Amino acid sequence: MDCPRCHGENPAGARFCMSCGGPLVAVCPKCGTELPGQARFCLNCGHRLAKPDPDPARSDLERYIPRELLAKLGAARSSGEARGERRVVTMLFCDVTGSTAAAEKLDPEEWAQIMNGAFEHLIAPVYRYEGTLARLMGDSILAFFGAPIAHEDDPERAVRAGLEILQAIGPYRDEVKRQWAMDFEVRVGINTGLVVVGEVGSDLRVEYTALGDAINVAARMEQAARPGTIQIAADTHRLVEPLFEFEDLGPTEVRGKSEPVRAYRVTGARAVPGRLRGIEGLRAPMIGRAREIDTLHHSLERLRKGSGGIVSVIGEAGLGKSRLIEELRTDFSANGEPGIDWPKIDWIEAGGISYDTSHPYGLFVRLLRRSFSIEEHDPPDQVREKVGLALATRSLEERGRLTNAVELLLAPGASDAGTAMDGETVKRQVFEAILSVWRGVSSPTVMVSEDIHWADPASVELLIHLFQLADQVPILFLCAFRPERESPAWQVKVAGETGYPHVYDELALTPLSDDDSDLLLGSLLNIGGSPPRLRQMILDRTEGNPLFVEEFIRTLLDTGFVTRDETGLHWRADARVDEIPIPENLQALLTSRIDRLEEDARHTLQLSSVIGRSFYHRVLARISHSRNALNTQLDTLQRAELIQEAAKVPELEYIFRHDLTREAAYSSILLRARREFHKRVGEAVEELFGDRLEEQAHRLAHHFYEATDYERALKYSLMAGDAAARLYPESTEGRPWGQSLKKPEG
Repeated sequence: MDCPRCHGENPAGARFCMSCGGPLVAVCPKCGTELPGQARFCLNCGHRLAKPDPDPARSDLERYIPRELLAKLGAARSSGEARGERRVVTMLFCDVTGSTAAAEKLDPEEWAQIMNGAFEHLIAPVYRYEGTLARLMGDSILAFFGAPIAHEDDPERAVRAGLEILQAIGPYRDEVKRQWAMDFEVRVGINTGLVVVGEVGSDLRVEYTALGDAINVAARMEQAARPGTIQIAADTHRLVEPLFEFEDLGPTEVRGKSEPVRAYRVTGARAVPGRLRGIEGLRAPMIGRAREIDTLHHSLERLRKGSGGIVSVIGEAGLGKSRLIEELRTDFSANGEPGIDWPKIDWIEAGGISYDTSHPYGLFVRLLRRSFSIEEHDPPDQVREKVGLALATRSLEERGRLTNAVELLLAPGASDAGTAMDGETVKRQVFEAILSVWRGVSSPTVMVSEDIHWADPASVELLIHLFQLADQVPILFLCAFRPERESPAWQVKVAGETGYPHVYDELALTPLSDDDSDLLLGSLLNIGGSPPRLRQMILDRTEGNPLFVEEFIRTLLDTGFVTRDETGLHWRADARVDEIPIPENLQALLTSRIDRLEEDARHTLQLSSVIGRSFYHRVLARISHSRNALNTQLDTLQRAELIQEAAKVPELEYIFRHDLTREAAYSSILLRARREFHKRVGEAVEELFGDRLEEQAHRLAHHFYEATDYERALKYSLMAGDAAARLYPESTEGRPWGQSLKKPEG
């Protein structure tokens, strides 16, 4: 059978081309008949098929892609987001071991059938975690997590995808062994690092590739992995260590690298995951949140006296939502306060998961599992037994009704209750049952729902439905989420304010004050010998975000700028403050926000980042290719809370809300594009401020230096120096001219 894409010859019955990996068959959506890849009508039922894709490989792969991810990939592809960029990406290589020897013993048609089936099990987990299949090779795949769509937890997603690949391939491997008396295995290699990603074709699956040292390390991890295992490099291990169990494999030689790379074997997910945030061995007290703690304490005191309530903790990533809840649980343990005979408080918590946003009622599935002590892989009969035991105090009729409804969420295959009902009937039964379950709580209960900006709409709707219990039983709903108005979680705030104002409290977290930030930094980074600029640099870049402070300190430790021994922390004497990079996980967090933008707004943000932390509208308009739509794009960036208006007089000026956002946008631009953008900015400033060049000289020197136009950079550096000498003559008296000048900044 000839491949419709590359015209390579394949054995009859093959589903994928052995040359390019493209599909050789189509499937009729009406009757399920398999057809030639370029068929336009079903040969069985006559149904008209969709127009064949110019590259049919994508069409076959799309059946494995979640609907939401398919829409994101389509938007990225049509808008051009897949063009060249610098990105921190987690790369996953996976191959089938023993394929060459096995192929020699089998008929080519049989081997093609085996490999086609294997690819199905390798591909599906990648798409489940919103990775991008970059390359489908003879017996292996390459997937990206973080390009062209970034998530703040891409390393975790890649490792989970690898674990699911190993789990999914097991039954298929056993089937192949029974049918063909042959054995094979798969192995996975993963690494995280900075690469240049970009287009080399016309489809995301085959066009998107990466170049850089990090991808070579990922390939080496896969080559060195033992069959049936996942091997990851140290750069990935550092980002996911609290979440999984590992075996330290020690240093591994990597071709082209002067030093070995430390490697780890992933042995499974931790039963009780640790915290990704925070620094081992360093912990600061809760700083700057006294009012919020008092409000939460007051809510718990009311709960212990029998009154329910609803509390929303709203704040950007890193402002301390989880830490507040953790402190609350610690302060008010289940044993109560000494000397006071408070009733025991039940504490139930679950959270939204970034890669599980489309699973209906996913948040409540996790809550119910914790409430009834149900493990994820418990069989249906064990689920039924645990639910029945937990509801043993209810009447037989009520217990049966509730058990059936709960099973609809926890084990859909265990009950026939929902098979003959439409969606609305199932929803009504589930809502009534869950309401009844928690209406019968026997002791004060705190129901914690964290990260519900990632919760699915059905879970949020059910959570709001339960809010009526705050008036009826001692239950405190504690909800934590980010201030994202477009997410379903925002309805929690709206419902609380409008429907339950008498029992509703809202804690809107804001960045720490300068004094509190300094206190936090001092409690974590109390070292001698550090340059005076270090403390101010961290405070300036983190701007009151506790997570950002912690992550910069973690970066100082990870990169060796700060070292630890038995006596404490020490600054490396030869370290330079301006060489400290933005932490990778913060880069991922900020990039994931930027990736939600449409391409035009995203490109405008990148151009703005070249101009500087603040930028004039007319400078941006002069260098932008979309001048007519520029105001619309700036409005979009303001609504996304990435920039804000800084001034209207003497002219319209904008500023990035956070300098790390500017840095994340700037660092994604290819170096050659940066040089061009800096040149355009410099020339625009020359033209627009021709009568004030001396005032703009330091900016012009910076832009032309970054554009590698050294002649003009020198000209404006001298002009800036002369201006500084006239303004501050005492600073230059008795010393060489250059000593009084700082490096020009944009």
